[in-house]
Amino acid sequence: MAYRIESVAGDAGEKRAIAAFLAAFVRDGELPFPRPGDDDPAVWERRMGGWWDGNPHCREDSPKGFRLEHDEAGLVGFSGYIPFDYEVDGVAVPTMVSTTLFVREGHRGAVMGLFAKQRAFAKTHQIIDGSPSPEVRRLLEKFGYPYAGDRSQYFFPTRRFGGGFARALLRGIGWSFPLPSSDEAAGCRLVSDPADWDGFRVPHDGRIHRHGGRATMEWLLRTGAERRSFHGLIDTEGTPLACALGVHRRRGGWKTCFLLDYRDHHPGSAGLGLLLRKLLDDPAALPLGTAGLVLTRFGSSTLHGVAGRRVESNLYYHLPPPWQHRQKACLPVEGDLILI
Repeated sequence: MAYRIESVAGDAGEKRAIAAFLAAFVRDGELPFPRPGDDDPAVWERRMGGWWDGNPHCREDSPKGFRLEHDEAGLVGFSGYIPFDYEVDGVAVPTMVSTTLFVREGHRGAVMGLFAKQRAFAKTHQIIDGSPSPEVRRLLEKFGYPYAGDRSQYFFPTRRFGGGFARALLRGIGWSFPLPSSDEAAGCRLVSDPADWDGFRVPHDGRIHRHGGRATMEWLLRTGAERRSFHGLIDTEGTPLACALGVHRRRGGWKTCFLLDYRDHHPGSAGLGLLLRKLLDDPAALPLGTAGLVLTRFGSSTLHGVAGRRVESNLYYHLPPPWQHRQKACLPVEGDLILI
């Protein structure tokens, strides 16, 4: 069988054709665990618009992915990329987030051609893959992609769902940690609009970090299907203390706010704790009926002496040669799922 691999340009007609292919792939039962909207071409077109058209990190020459074409069957595969800016000590690290690798069952012998294209980009770009299937995961391990490791989750129920008593029980099993008192947070103020936040800066600590500018946060807030919110905290003088992107999900029937992207600007690293306390104390800070907050982080070290609930991660990445000696700072928000 004769195949061609074509670069995705991302024009309107091409997006419609790719969206129709992806939706049909799902309707035909070839995706084991589809998400809501995966069988709707309009949903895929909207997603691609967020990945490329509304993405502040996507430039005219940014790689957007590849189409796998068969001489007789036409479009039989798609491998997408979402451009994203990372940096280390102020120096840009070109990055692509891998997304939506779909290849028709009768043509999966050609999937290695798509991986070869990705490996060619890996010479100049950081590649991040945050939602691989077991098959893709095995391939990433085979190709030497580092695994970011498991994550820790810390739970903070709101007043309506047990408040301080429930948090004390969770501390007893190592799933939560003590927060600053309400008095300590009393002089702090919450900011919910990124336009009013003056703390967008990336740490200069020798590690590779996600770009954290205002345009990036506004893009993350408006892209993807899940409800999300911005939470910033400033002190009485207006100095930024901490900020976080909250993603609102229903887990086990409960509405929960997951803090997946965050920065702590407090000189004593108390900013996130103060932010959590303020969010729990302010009844208007979270949607009505929110059961609690979940802070998720990578790393084997404890947070405030507490291990948290360990959960598996699917995050893999590859650093290009110029940056392979650097350490990557991993965040739970990384990967493509938040942008779908």
